[in-house]
Amino acid sequence: MTPTKRAPTAGDLARVREDHAVLEDLLRRHQEALVGLDLSNALGELEEFARRVRRHIRLEEDVLLPAYRAQGEPPRGGKPEFFLDEHRKIEQKLEEILTAARGLSVGSATRGAVVSLIEREAVLKSLMSHHEEREEKTLLPCLERSLGGR
Repeated sequence: MTPTKRAPTAGDLARVREDHAVLEDLLRRHQEALVGLDLSNALGELEEFARRVRRHIRLEEDVLLPAYRAQGEPPRGGKPEFFLDEHRKIEQKLEEILTAARGLSVGSATRGAVVSLIEREAVLKSLMSHHEEREEKTLLPCLERSLGGR
C-alpha cells in the first residue's frame, strides 16, 4: 500500500459501491456467454471484469485504505490488513481464472471445461462477496463519517 496520494471523496465511495454492481453484472454476462459457448465474448467480458477489479483495488489501496488506516483503531473485523489480504486472494484467483478462460478454444472447448471454469469462478464470487460485505460494514461507513456523511 502506498502513502495517501490524495484524500478520499464522496465520489470515490460512490464509485466503490457502483463498481460492486458493475462487476457483478460483468461476471454474470461472462458466465452467460460461457454457457452459450460464446467463448470470444466470454473472454472479453472476463478481461473487462479483470481490468475493473484491478482499478477498484488500486482505488482502495492508493486512496481509501491509507485514509482509513489514518483514522486509528479500526472496528472489529476491519483491519486494513484484512482488505489487503483479500485483494491478494482475489487477484490470485482472478489470474487463475483468466489463464483457464484463455485456454478454452472455440470448437474444442467441452461443456465439462466450461462447468469447471464456472465452478472456479464460484470461489472468486465468494471471495468478492465477503470482501464487499466487509467494505460495506466497516471501510465505507468509517470513511463516510470522516467526510461528514451518515
